[in-house]
Parts: sequence; structure tokens; C-alpha cells
Amino acid sequence: MNKTLALTALALLAPALLTSAQAQSCVANAKANGLTVVTSPDYPPFESLDSSNKVVGFDIDLINAVARQMGVKVNLVSQSFDGLIPSLLAKKADVVASGLTITEERKKSVAFSLPYISGPNAIVVRKETTDIKKLGDLAGKTVAVQLGTAQEKLVSGVKGANVKAFNLYTDAALAVQTRQANALVLHKVVANSFVKVYPDLKIVATLGSLNTAFAVRKDCGDLTNRMNAALIEVRKSGELDRLVGKWFK
Repeated sequence: MNKTLALTALALLAPALLTSAQAQSCVANAKANGLTVVTSPDYPPFESLDSSNKVVGFDIDLINAVARQMGVKVNLVSQSFDGLIPSLLAKKADVVASGLTITEERKKSVAFSLPYISGPNAIVVRKETTDIKKLGDLAGKTVAVQLGTAQEKLVSGVKGANVKAFNLYTDAALAVQTRQANALVLHKVVANSFVKVYPDLKIVATLGSLNTAFAVRKDCGDLTNRMNAALIEVRKSGELDRLVGKWFK
């Protein structure tokens, strides 16, 4: 991945500090009890399980780097993607770190950190497929997506597309490989990983651009501010570029 995708204009994008008085306990709670971070480890290279079933990935390394800047520890919790934001809103977690796309709909319920990765979606098909080259070609096709994602909403907007949602992106990719679905739509950096794992698949199109960020509760403005400040320091130190080089080769 081109390093310019990662937080290149972070300092310029930094918003005015949030000043909600009721939010001042969130950082204090993180310092006392650790930062509880939820993720869905089926989205390599953002997050996945290694051979020892340990959660690894770009998001995991980045949130740990941010936490070190903040002087707090990370308590990592794995669960299904569609339950991540509900867990955050139920105050079972402090942060969602799971390749989460910033959308207007999500902004209604959660706050986002500064974006740390930008890039397009991609359409993935089997190598022998020749009649899918753009988003409109998904009409009349069965399209695999992950449940609760921005990609699910994108494909649902294609008239005539049969959306098949899975809890795991790995299951969605397998559905295309085994001909249970004609195509898969997901972030391009993840698509790049999948086509390496599944040699029968190929990327045929890219769609628009996405911003990826951490999600935080709206009543935790102090935490959002501290995370943003930490992200800026991680970028300035060169650590962000190092992690991009490590995970998006």
C-alpha cells in the first residue's frame, strides 16, 4: 500500500477539541481500568487470527501504539462485526478497532477518531468470471458481504442484486470461491489479502474511496481528543508508516 494512504493530512484534519463536561471521566476510566477495545478478527490485514489464535493485524498494532502514547493498557475483546457498535453503545467497550469505515449513518450513533487509512472498495470474483466489471454488473447476481458493513449497504443499493450477508468475511470469500455467490465486495486492501489466499479469485473493479477510523462513544469526547492527539504523535514519530509497511506490503 502506498504510504500516502495513511494519515497523510492528519494534523490538518484535526477538529476542534470536544468540550463535553460529562465526558471527562472516559480517559480517567481508561487509565484506571485499561482501554477496552472490541474487534472482529476476520479482516486481514486489519485484524485476523494467527496460527496460535492470537489476534494480530494493522489495527491491533496501531491501537496499541496509540494506547502507549496515552499511557494506558489495551484490553482486547473479539466478537462478531455486527455486534461491535452495539457493544460500544452499551458501554461494554471503549473503542471499536476493526477496519471501520466512516459513514454518515454511523456518525449518528458514534464518534470517530481521525481517519488513519483511506482507500477504495473492491469487487472480487472467480477468475473465470467475465460479466462483472463494475458495480452495476452486480444486478441479478448473488453478492457476498459481511453483515453490518458499509459494503452491505452499498450492494443493497444495487437494484436487482441478491445480497448474501455473512458474519465473517472469510465465509463471504469462501462463498465466492465455492460458487455460492458470484462476487464479493470489501475494502481493497483486504481484497488484496484474500486474492493471495484464494488463488481462484481476482479483483475486477475498485469503487470510490473510504476513510477508516476508530469508533468511540459520543459521550467520551475527552477520549476521542486524546486518541486523536496520540494518532498525530504516532504519525509524527514514523510509527504509522512503519506499520503500513509491515501490514500492507
